[in-house]
Amino acid sequence: MPDWLKKEKLMKRMLSAILALTLVFSVIAGTAYAGCGKKVTNNGTLNNLDSAKKIIVVGETKLTVTPSTKAVDSDGKTTELANLVGKNVTVISEHSKVDSVTAKN
Repeated sequence: MPDWLKKEKLMKRMLSAILALTLVFSVIAGTAYAGCGKKVTNNGTLNNLDSAKKIIVVGETKLTVTPSTKAVDSDGKTTELANLVGKNVTVISEHSKVDSVTAKN
């Protein structure tokens, strides 16, 4: 078999291996981001607010507060999270980052 033909087969095998690895990694990366945008609702008492660590505890669930987190009192008015501690609330979050905390009547 001529040398150029051996090199061609080797090159085809290398390209096939690279293509297969690329496909595998793209499938893995695609499934890692599946479910993004899923909102989770937690209902319960807002037991604790740690302003320094930016964490709230609703029932047994710890969630992270972000600068865009909205706090709404039972009258529908915007308020501070600290005003909702000890109250029954509904928390909407995504990947444990709080979107909103709303006090129930």
